[in-house]
Amino acid sequence: MECLEKYEIIIAFSFFLPVLSSLGLLWFLLLYQKKRYQYENDLKDAKMREQQLVIQNQESLENERNRIASEMHDELGSGLTVIKYLSDAIFSKTSDIQITADVQKIAHYSTILVGNMSEIIWAMNSRFDNLEGLIGYLRRYVVEFLEDNNLENSFIIDDVESSVIISGERRRNLFLVIKELLNNSVKYAQCDAIDITVEGKENLMITMIERNAIGFDPILLRGNGNGLYNVDKRMRHINGTISYQKIDNDMVIKIYVPLGSSST
Repeated sequence: MECLEKYEIIIAFSFFLPVLSSLGLLWFLLLYQKKRYQYENDLKDAKMREQQLVIQNQESLENERNRIASEMHDELGSGLTVIKYLSDAIFSKTSDIQITADVQKIAHYSTILVGNMSEIIWAMNSRFDNLEGLIGYLRRYVVEFLEDNNLENSFIIDDVESSVIISGERRRNLFLVIKELLNNSVKYAQCDAIDITVEGKENLMITMIERNAIGFDPILLRGNGNGLYNVDKRMRHINGTISYQKIDNDMVIKIYVPLGSSST
C-alpha cells in the first residue's frame, strides 16, 4: 500500500512539475515582455523629450536671431540713415571746400554701412533660411548692381525647389561670393553683359557668364588682392566648389553647393 501511495505521489509530482515549470516560464516571459515594453516606452519618451529640447533650442535660437535683426534694423539702421541725411543737408548748405569733402566722406561711409547692415540683417533673419530667400535677395542685388554699372544682365531661375532650407551663414557666404565676383567683373572683365542662371533641388548650381570678356587665369590672380582668395575660402567653408573656364569669348564661372541636411 505504501508503495502504491509513493507511486501515485511520483506520478502526481511528474504531472504537476512540468505544469508548474510552464507556469513559471510563462510568468517570466510575461514579466520580461512587460519590462521590455516599459523600457522601450521609456526610451521613446526620452527621445521625444530630447527632440522637443532640440526644437525648443532651435526656436529659441531663431527667435534670438530675429530679435537681434529687428533691433539692428530699428536702432543701428535708422541711426546710420539719419547720419547720411544730416550729411547731405550740411553738404547742401556749406561752400567750405574742406567741410564739403569731410561731409561727403561721412555720407559715403554711411551709405556703405547701411548697405552692409542690410546684408547682415537679411542673413540673420530666419524667415529667409530657404532657397527662395537666397535667390530673391541675390536677384535684387545683381540687377541693381549691374544696372548701376551700365551692364546688360539676365537672372534666370531654372528648376529650383524654393522651400529647401539653407542656413543664414551659408546664405551670407554665397551672397558675398557673388558680390565679390560681380565686383571683379565690373573692374577687370571688360565684358558686354553678365548672365546668371540658378538651379537648385538636391544641389545648388549658380552659373555666371561674362559675355565677351577678356578672361583671366584664377591661379595667377588669387595672390594679387582681387578677392579670389576670399571667394575660395568662403566656398570651402560651405563645402562648395567654384570653377572658372574661358569658352570662346565668354568667361564661365560655376558655383556648386550641396544642399540637403548639410545646408543647415
